[in-house]
Amino acid sequence: MTDMIIQSIGGIAAVYGFARILGVPKKFYLWAGIDGGIGWFVYLLVGAMTHSELLGAFFGAAVISVGANVCARVFKTPVTMILIPANMTLVPGAGMYRIVYHILYPEGEQAAYYFQQTLLMAGMIAIAMFIVNIIWSSVTGAMKKRRDYRNEKVE
Repeated sequence: MTDMIIQSIGGIAAVYGFARILGVPKKFYLWAGIDGGIGWFVYLLVGAMTHSELLGAFFGAAVISVGANVCARVFKTPVTMILIPANMTLVPGAGMYRIVYHILYPEGEQAAYYFQQTLLMAGMIAIAMFIVNIIWSSVTGAMKKRRDYRNEKVE
């Protein structure tokens, strides 16, 4: 557990730096970092509990998407200001490296395996973000309709 916390702090620092490189406004560096660090912690925790990197990636990306949506509403900014840098912790870069490595050293089976795993990981991240954004839009849309209905009734 201590190792997970240390890695999550490292994730916060990495996302903070990545947000600076991407040119995100300064006031969002820390929030993107915290969101990415929490997402990385969830990824590690779910992965340890289920022994599945894919489930860890799904739930980590879902948590990051929820955090990015909350920050976007609080700071009145586009969701992508937080979402893109925060997802840096989950991007399957090691899998991409392994694909190229096993292509260069002719080990076709290993390259195909890592290619499949990397695609699955990226797919799980995308699906989690998609599901969270659909649910978020539905809930906020319903809340807005309800608020508009109440305002009509009062007037």
